[in-house]
Amino acid sequence: MRRALIILLSLSLWASKPVGLFWKGNFKATLYLDSHLEVNGKKLRADLVLPTDLTWDGERWWVVSRMENKIAALSENGIFQRVLLEGPSPLLAVAWDPERKCLWGFSSSKIYKLSPQDGTSFGAFPSPSRTVSAADYGDGYIWALDSKKKLLYQIDPETGWVLNFFPLDLPLPVGLSYEGGKAKILDFSGRIAEVDINSFFQKKVKKGPGKRWRITLRQGIIAGGGGVQEAVFHFAVPRNRDFQEILKIKPDFSPTYTVEDDQKIATCRLKDIKPGEVRYCSLVVDVVLHEVHYFLSPSSVKGEIPERVKKLYLRDGEKYDIKNPYIRKLVDQVLKGENNYYRKVRKIYQFLGERLHYELAGGWNPAPVVLKRGSGSCSEYTFSFISLLRAAGIPARYVGSVVERGTGYDWVFHRWAEVYFPGYGWVPVDAQHGDKPNPLDAATGFGFLPAKFLVTTEAVGPLPSLGWTYNFSHEVKARSTDYRVIEVAIWEEIK
Repeated sequence: MRRALIILLSLSLWASKPVGLFWKGNFKATLYLDSHLEVNGKKLRADLVLPTDLTWDGERWWVVSRMENKIAALSENGIFQRVLLEGPSPLLAVAWDPERKCLWGFSSSKIYKLSPQDGTSFGAFPSPSRTVSAADYGDGYIWALDSKKKLLYQIDPETGWVLNFFPLDLPLPVGLSYEGGKAKILDFSGRIAEVDINSFFQKKVKKGPGKRWRITLRQGIIAGGGGVQEAVFHFAVPRNRDFQEILKIKPDFSPTYTVEDDQKIATCRLKDIKPGEVRYCSLVVDVVLHEVHYFLSPSSVKGEIPERVKKLYLRDGEKYDIKNPYIRKLVDQVLKGENNYYRKVRKIYQFLGERLHYELAGGWNPAPVVLKRGSGSCSEYTFSFISLLRAAGIPARYVGSVVERGTGYDWVFHRWAEVYFPGYGWVPVDAQHGDKPNPLDAATGFGFLPAKFLVTTEAVGPLPSLGWTYNFSHEVKARSTDYRVIEVAIWEEIK
């Protein structure tokens, strides 16, 4: 009796709380926790315990109850017709797809394509989140609301890819209705906010608030028993980008500067280092770093590629080997019949995520070797990604960075690709993220960059000073090989 009493008290307490929304044109319906619908002012009963979402297929209502773990069909007048589905895991949301004549049902782990006749599942994708509270369909995509993360997902119905995730500045979003590029979001207080999705694509990129850092890029040497005649250290010099504002760069040595393929290099020379002596060269960078988020979709990427971009960033290199028959074969297989620019990039990205897993196997092997082996480091993911893109006629380059890891220093570093998207320019795409099983995690590697990277290096391929490395390189003349070289980035927040 006590448990039943608690449920009854809860229902009474939240009786007027709205949880679901359907609003197309002048046809508006709101679903409430006490199991009733208001349809254009008319009140209907749903007769489900704690319903959570609803949709309309033109003839009937489909209502989800998370507590009862089922999707039920109601007539236009709210009369119960049947239970369509009782899920293996909690059912959270439902959306009607008028193009495919199916329902999209969200559980805590899957997105199911369901027959409205008998609930047969014609396929399933991983869900981007366990906290999806509502769903809808429009403009050719599935839209899903994540009430906990306060995100709106744009999901491709053919592949399950999360194409975009849109941040929502709402206290507790619970209901969703999408129509004509605009999402109406219902919060738990009953307020409805309209989010203009098209405005994200018009703006193209969102930059988050900045954080100031002082980052010391340091190279050094510990001389062995034979001493060191000369140590030459090359530093890739960072510059302003969409997500980083360089305030000041100060070397603690007298640098020699060169420019290699538009990349500025600072060189330090140390001579006559005695046995056991430790010597350093440092480049101190004051910078403001921002999170950056590009909003791309198959229809938003439009325009021509500049000839200079094609000339530079479609070049071959020994790590790419784009004329290799194996690379050509893979490109043909992955992109067969595909003409959309965005989808070409995304298909190659997803292919690498399925093909490779992360492994430091030693050395940086060429793309054909890495792709046949099935594993690679961040650099090998990047070389393989660039190889397939360039073989497909899509310009790409690599960037290298030092990383804020929460430890105060970084000696591991990171490299990823930037892809040229017409109408956008250069967009970060980290192929290593493509191997994440969760579609939201995979999406964060495609046009999204958190504010924890200082990009130092930008290159078409190998540079005279750095070769295929990034951030740093060195040349040492010594009488023995028992010296030690140090490469590190030290991070200090500037208040």
